[in-house]
Amino acid sequence: MPTIEDVAREAGVGIGSVSRVLNGGPYVSDALRERVLAAIERLGYRPSPVARAFGARRTRTIELLVPLFMAPCFLQALRGIEEGLSGSHYALLVRTIQDAGDRDRAFEECCRRGQSDGALVLWLTPPSSFFERLTLDPVPAVLLNVTADEARSVGVDHDASARDAVDYCIRIGHRRIALVDRAIDAFDPASHGLCVDGYRQALLQAGLPRVKAYEQKADFSQMGGAMALQTFLEQSEPPTAVVAASEVQAIGIVLAARDRGWRVPGDLSVVGYSDSQYSEYLGLTTIGVPVQDIGREATRMLLAALADPASAPQSIFRPTELLVRATCGPPRS
Repeated sequence: MPTIEDVAREAGVGIGSVSRVLNGGPYVSDALRERVLAAIERLGYRPSPVARAFGARRTRTIELLVPLFMAPCFLQALRGIEEGLSGSHYALLVRTIQDAGDRDRAFEECCRRGQSDGALVLWLTPPSSFFERLTLDPVPAVLLNVTADEARSVGVDHDASARDAVDYCIRIGHRRIALVDRAIDAFDPASHGLCVDGYRQALLQAGLPRVKAYEQKADFSQMGGAMALQTFLEQSEPPTAVVAASEVQAIGIVLAARDRGWRVPGDLSVVGYSDSQYSEYLGLTTIGVPVQDIGREATRMLLAALADPASAPQSIFRPTELLVRATCGPPRS
C-alpha cells in the first residue's frame, strides 16, 4: 500500500506539501496541487480516515505533557495555558510523566490515532523521532522553557539568567561563588548543565577564576542541593555564595546550611532559579521565571500554528527577573 512518503517522492515535493494538499491547507499553488493529486492518482494512495480526521482537526483537543518534577510550577503554567485557550473551544488532555519510561511512552503516543490536534510540552526536550512523526502527520507542537531547532518554543534565556544571579553575588562582594546545576534533560544526568555556561561567562567577565570543585551537578531535588552543599563544605576554602539551577535545589541548600548552624545569609548566600509560594515563604532570593506568561504565550503560538500550519517555527524568549529577598548578603569575610 503506498504511503505519503511514496506520494512525496513521486511528485518530487516534500511530505509537508503533500499534507497541505490533502488537508486543504493554505499556501498551495495550483501547479503544486495538480502535481500532488496526479501522483496520488497514479499510485492509488488513499489516506486513512484517522489521518483525514486529524487533518481536519476534529478533536478540538490539545495534549499537555508535563513532568512531575515541575510540580511546584505546574499550576502557574496551567493558569497561563487556560488563559491562552480562553474562547478557543479546545480542551486539554494531560499526560503526567514520572520517569524516563513514562517520557518515552508519552512522546511515542502523543497525538496518535487522531486523539488530539497539537501538543504543549513542558520542560522536556522531545527526541528527534517525535518531530519527524509530527511532520508526517502533520501536527504542531510548542515547547515551554526548552528549545529545539525543529520546534516552536517559548521560554527564557538560561545563560543570561545564570549570569544575572552570579553578577548579583559579585556586586554584593562575593568572590567564591559556587554552582549547583541540574541536567537539561532531567531524566539523563549526563546531559549538559542548564546554567553552567552562563555561570562560567559571568566569572570570566568579572575576572574571577573558575574553580572546578565549585561546580556540582545535582539531582533535581532538595536532597540534591543538600548533598552538593556538603561537597562544597569539604573544600579548604568553601564558597561564600551558591547559585542553584532550580528553586527546589536552592531550598535544599538553605535548609541544609541552617541545619548545620550556618546563617543564611551571613555564613552563606543562596540564589535560586524559578519562583513559587515556597520560595516566597522562605525568603529565597531567586531568578523569577514568568511561568504563567510562558504558558499563555505558548498556547497562543500553538493555536496560531493550528490556524496556519504552513507558518515557520519560531522561538520566543521572555525576560526573567532577579527577586532579591532574604537569603543573600555580603560575605562575612
